Order: sequence, then C-alpha cells, then structure tokens
Amino acid sequence: MRESRTGFFAVFTAGLLWLAQSASHAEQPGGSGTNPPVEAIIRDYCGLVADQASERRQAQLKKSLSDLEARVEARLGELEKAKAELEVLIKRREDLRNLARKELVDIYAGMEPSIAAAQMEQVDVQLASSIIRHLKPRLASAILDEAKPEFAARIVRLIASPPPEQRAED
Repeated sequence: MRESRTGFFAVFTAGLLWLAQSASHAEQPGGSGTNPPVEAIIRDYCGLVADQASERRQAQLKKSLSDLEARVEARLGELEKAKAELEVLIKRREDLRNLARKELVDIYAGMEPSIAAAQMEQVDVQLASSIIRHLKPRLASAILDEAKPEFAARIVRLIASPPPEQRAED
C-alpha cells in the first residue's frame, strides 16, 4: 500500500511540474502568446501518466492473483491432509470390521448347527450370508440344513449373487 502511495505521489508531482512548465512557457514573452486550452493540457498530462497507471494496475492485479494463488495452495494442502486422515480412519474401520467378522465366524463355527441357525435367523440376512460364506462348507451346510427353508433360500440367493462391485461393472 505504501509503495502505491509513493508511486502515485511521484506521478502526481511529475504531472504538476509538467503543468507548471507548460503554463510558464505559455506566459513567457517568447512563447506563442496564447495559453493552450486546459483540455489539451489535461489530455497531455493523462497521456503521460496513463502508461504508469496501467503498469501499476497490472502490478496490483498480479500481486492479488499471487496472493489468491497462495491461499488456494494452502487450502489444497489442508484438504490433502484431511483426505489422508480420512483414509487412515477408513482403513482402521475396515480392519475392525474384518476382525469382528472373523471373530463372528469363529463364534458361529464353535456352535451347534441348530443353535447357530436359530441365532442367524435373528440377525441381518446380509451378515448371516457373510458368516456362512466364511465357514467351512460342511459346517455351513449343516447350519443351512437346520435353518428355516425361507431363510436358508435367502442366504443361498445372496451367496450365489455376484458381489456389489461386480454388479456395478456388468
């Protein structure tokens, strides 16, 4: 800001000096004897300072643009950091989910097939099909044999259907 004031005053002072010189030349006895019209003096002055004003405007715009670019870069850095943190949290959640699923599979693997079937009928069919998928085939068939036919059929349909990732690709 101080730089732009200093530059403005320098241009302004130069313009005043030029106006004073123009006026003094017109008043000198060897001069043309007629005062140049004020409009001509103003037009000449504006012609002198127009380039400097344009350069100053361009410099201010470049500075504003570089400041904005720096703020955008800083914000992008913050977003990248937040993205990395979220990826860590998602990975941790997936690890916990997989651990819980493995523990559930181990729990159901240790149950009697009739009890496991009765309990699976009380949980979400998606979860039950996931557990059945991870059990040894002999134990999975024994549990399905003990389950109600409608429930067993729903689990078999889920197991036989492609995973959601593959369905989206088809």
